[in-house]
Amino acid sequence: MVGERTLHFKRSTNSSVLWVRTSASINHKLIHGLEERGFKVACAASLDHALAEINALQYPLVLLDLADCIAHPKKSVSQTSPIVSEKHNPEAPWLDVLREIRRISPVTQVVVIISKKADLTTCCRAVTNGAASFVEWHDGDPIDLIAYRLAQAFHRYHVVVQVGRALHSRDIFEETGLTGQSRVMAKLLFQAKRAATISDVPILINGESGTGKQLLAEAIHRMDPKRKDKAFLSVNCSAITGSLAESALFGHRKGAFTGATEDRLGYFRAADGGTLLLDEISELEKPLQPKLLRVLQEGLVLPVGDDVERKVDVRIIASSNRLLPILIEKGSFRIDLYQRLNVISLNIPPLRDRVEDIPPLVQFFLKRYASYYPYPIESVDENVYEVLSRSIGSGNVRELENAIRQILVFKKAGNRIELSDIPPGLLIKQTAHNTEGEIPLSLASAVETIIRSGRMTLSQMLEEFEGMILAEALARSNTNHTQLAKQLGLSRRTLYNKIHRFNLVQSHSK
Repeated sequence: MVGERTLHFKRSTNSSVLWVRTSASINHKLIHGLEERGFKVACAASLDHALAEINALQYPLVLLDLADCIAHPKKSVSQTSPIVSEKHNPEAPWLDVLREIRRISPVTQVVVIISKKADLTTCCRAVTNGAASFVEWHDGDPIDLIAYRLAQAFHRYHVVVQVGRALHSRDIFEETGLTGQSRVMAKLLFQAKRAATISDVPILINGESGTGKQLLAEAIHRMDPKRKDKAFLSVNCSAITGSLAESALFGHRKGAFTGATEDRLGYFRAADGGTLLLDEISELEKPLQPKLLRVLQEGLVLPVGDDVERKVDVRIIASSNRLLPILIEKGSFRIDLYQRLNVISLNIPPLRDRVEDIPPLVQFFLKRYASYYPYPIESVDENVYEVLSRSIGSGNVRELENAIRQILVFKKAGNRIELSDIPPGLLIKQTAHNTEGEIPLSLASAVETIIRSGRMTLSQMLEEFEGMILAEALARSNTNHTQLAKQLGLSRRTLYNKIHRFNLVQSHSK
């Protein structure tokens, strides 16, 4: 399977290997060869013995002699073992062992040795049941290849352990400078940290509006060892349209067009050596897409009115709140540009899917906008977090930030954020983000919260709810106003009066 090539790997230290060899013979040459290469080798004489050792010592590496297990299945299994009994799986008891190793120690990496007679099915079954890789035992000296596979597995072991630690601590939030405590965000930030070290690879950040795509891009730039001391620029692709869009991105020469009174670098050249965020890349006009593709492919930009392309070294991070594959199907986005941008993809979950992040975010915004309130905020009522978690919708973190600003601006007294400090609009808004079957329960909960807050009279509540119901009806209706008025039991004139009353004219006029 592998030729005579030389295999290079870093010398391992403190990498303990449990070698599972179920026959009576022990290959001392293999043990000595692995120990010379920095591995500490222990032996297990049976599959049962191996499981007991892993359960006791949590080995990072297991070398399972699969060829030997297949050749001597009866020797390798205790008839009384419920884990690997031949009655349970008479054809391949070692598969049960692989699964049990994954259960006992999920981080342990298993490298299996197969015989030259093993078929492809055996290899596939080994990998799909938890093996990190496999090695064919050949007639020559396989020690280098086995050591190479073990070194790869040991590196993978360290990565898995590191990810696990990151997901169970807040260190990754401190390293990236972002706020949160949820496991899903910790995993995302760890991925972003690893992506940041690969300085020349484009990154595509997906997420709804307000989830913090630009903050994540800035964090990646700060963690990029090559570019962190260079410029970080952000351009909103929906804002660069028309005839000047190309000049904004790639620059122009003086006199290239009317009004070009001096040379302009453009975003790409201004960010040379650093990072350029193409925010809302989904809104980039179609004529600019092939020109951006050339920059990504060749690292060259052609300023408007110039005959010479200029070399740039810029890391591209693109963000989008729309699914680009859908835009590709519609023909508004180039598939080759998407493939260039989507080398590393990071997906930020909406705040409603990580409500554990709301308390630390609230504390963060309370500190940021402390100047809005003349007294220090010392605590927050736990019920406030619950209300906010139910009221935050598509606005995500940005909506939560605005809610905290409103709370501080209109807070009357005290050093504690109470339910009575929450703006009425947010209290009512809890009903707007639920499914049809949940509305009655949520409505009752919202009314109870409003009454407890003491912020609104009955007439004020009815007023707020009427406006919300009318706005929702207009948003969901594909009919004309005459039919909508009939559905709501109103005259057309009354409907128009209410639309004007609640200032819904501009967004829903027909």
